[in-house]
Amino acid sequence: MGALHLNDEADLIRQLHRGNQTAFDALFRMFHPALCFFARRLAIGLPKGQAEEIVQDTFLKLWQRRTNFADLSSVKAFLYIATRNACLNYIEKEQVRNRRHEQYLHTVEEVEDAVMEEIIYTEVLREVEQAIETLPEQCRRIIKMAYEDGLTPKEIAQALDISVSTVNNQKSRGVSLLKKRLSGNGFTFLLFFL
Repeated sequence: MGALHLNDEADLIRQLHRGNQTAFDALFRMFHPALCFFARRLAIGLPKGQAEEIVQDTFLKLWQRRTNFADLSSVKAFLYIATRNACLNYIEKEQVRNRRHEQYLHTVEEVEDAVMEEIIYTEVLREVEQAIETLPEQCRRIIKMAYEDGLTPKEIAQALDISVSTVNNQKSRGVSLLKKRLSGNGFTFLLFFL
């Protein structure tokens, strides 16, 4: 291309239509700083690099549509509207990303809470079972039948061919021994099931 003489706005737009890089560069220098400032003001908190990237994309769109503009005011209007729309899209995407991130964190917290509850439950269960194994034989058998099998004193008495009062005495003895051997959580857990 030959030397460019940009005598007026009409000449600038004609050269832009022809794909003249110098005309495009002139428009870039004319509007780039103001558009970057506009983008940062429109989207408060928008990183400087992101504002410049949005403006760069806007100028790329201008270049791709360079034959669509009749005058400098239509170029200017396009640049500001395209920059505004890109900023609003960026803000919307950030809000969606932030919501998803918060939902993810909330889900992770719920899962971690559930896992922690399962760990505690399993540890208490393990503690109770280990403590039951330390009981004297008949006491252990009666506590296991009540705790693990969920049998009533009458059902245990029938199964072991002993009296209900013996079952209740052995159960009471077992609970008393377990109370000394279990943590507060373990003992509460055991009582819930007995």
